[in-house]
Amino acid sequence: MQQEAVSMKIKSYFSNSVEKAIQEARLEMGPEAMLLTTRRSSPETRRLGAYEVVFGLPAQTQNSAPSPSVASVDLSAELQSLQSQLEEVKSALQGSGGARTQVSGVSLPEELCRELADAGLEPNIAQAIADEAVGAWRQMQQTPRSIRGGSHLRQLAIEAISKRLRFAPPFAPPQADTCRVVAFVGPPGAGKTTALAKFAVQYCLAAQQSVRIISVDPHRVASHEKLRALAAVIGIGFTASSTVSEFREALEEFRGKNALLIDTPGYASRDFDGASDIASCLARATQKQIHLVLPASMKFTDLSRYAGGFEVFQPDYLLFSKIDETESCGAALSLALQCGKPLSFLANGQGIPEDFEPASSGALTAYLNMQATVEAISAA
Repeated sequence: MQQEAVSMKIKSYFSNSVEKAIQEARLEMGPEAMLLTTRRSSPETRRLGAYEVVFGLPAQTQNSAPSPSVASVDLSAELQSLQSQLEEVKSALQGSGGARTQVSGVSLPEELCRELADAGLEPNIAQAIADEAVGAWRQMQQTPRSIRGGSHLRQLAIEAISKRLRFAPPFAPPQADTCRVVAFVGPPGAGKTTALAKFAVQYCLAAQQSVRIISVDPHRVASHEKLRALAAVIGIGFTASSTVSEFREALEEFRGKNALLIDTPGYASRDFDGASDIASCLARATQKQIHLVLPASMKFTDLSRYAGGFEVFQPDYLLFSKIDETESCGAALSLALQCGKPLSFLANGQGIPEDFEPASSGALTAYLNMQATVEAISAA
């Protein structure tokens, strides 16, 4: 008489976290259900949840009952195989898989690196941050009261980023009888003019300093008008320089002011050759700060290209604008980590002067949009 082996009832459960999927499976299939595997959802099933958890439940076929001896052998081998898979998954989920801890065949650094890359960080930077964060996370697992979970792993990654960032010292008014030149340089549409106006109100007028705004643009005479109007509104003297020689004369004429705020032309990549004359004038200033204003919404390749081109000005600081216009500041963070320049200010809106704040690790990493995919790494 032919014997039939014990079959398995297989069912997939989808959720945005492995832990929730496991709980749902246990409730429906009961304690006898076995966890077979866990993996990311395919593109076709992603709408059901970020993760797919597959459970199996031993079930006798509806036909004639198998011989106890044959069924026992077949079931024993199957259970042994399933138990081995379960132990591998459990080890990975609990973070105890050693140097190559994995979830569904993906190592822990790879999982976190993927999330950081999805948030906009460059691959090499994301890999370095992931390795450091996972290393710290594994050390903490050896502590009996360690905090576990994807959210904490994500926090370790943010801390690793924060440790690498540099920041400008707080802006302090210059000493009496000295003049500080504060220049804003950057590509067209970066928000230099608005950033200058915000800076003028918050850090010059509030400190009761004598200030003069100088707009220099040898190529477009009409480019002065926006800043001229802003200067009139906030009550600061304004000078338009349409040639490099006029710019030199203005720097000399108003050197008795506490602060000279300089708005420069917006140079596109093809225009960098024309920036050297203005850059030379600024280089002669004894007390100066040059802020490279770049939109946080810009792609990393463009940010990197502009950062290289504006080295002609030898900028002291990076100032990121338009933070409110991007879902994640990963590209901006990548540039800051790559070039190593200190960050000065963050502009996150058009409001003058309120949408402007000193750069800090908390303020910038708060805009690093890391999706909740790491939660599955240490769930269950």
